[in-house]
Amino acid sequence: MQNRRLIQFKSNIITMKVLQFLLLFICVSAMAQAQTPADTSKGRMNRRDLYQELNLTKDQQDTIKPIMDKQREEMQAVRNNTALTQEAQREQMGTIRKKYSEQIDLLLTPEQKEKLAKLRKEQQEEMQKRRNGQGGGNN
Repeated sequence: MQNRRLIQFKSNIITMKVLQFLLLFICVSAMAQAQTPADTSKGRMNRRDLYQELNLTKDQQDTIKPIMDKQREEMQAVRNNTALTQEAQREQMGTIRKKYSEQIDLLLTPEQKEKLAKLRKEQQEEMQKRRNGQGGGNN
């Protein structure tokens, strides 16, 4: 009888340890899932989301795509330029962003411009939150 209780006790301890491990694994997985990469957070929209949010026509999409491609290439070149300080990179990226934003704005209707301005403002707020250590991600 004593031996049986000891075996049951050890079995319970092993079960508890397994459950603790699983709980820890689930928590870590949930935390990793909550910390989505910037490219998929609300702070950054992919092209398809932007097209859908602005309800762009096919012609607008076809005209905007190469503009966004060129912007992405220039931004990547700035990111890859290790000779630049972080501040210099930020300034150059701002200049690039402004240049291409102006080109895209010329192709939009007033309603689309208004919606894009709202989306940009939300993006800036999300970026500011991340910079201030308040997280970000999907809200």
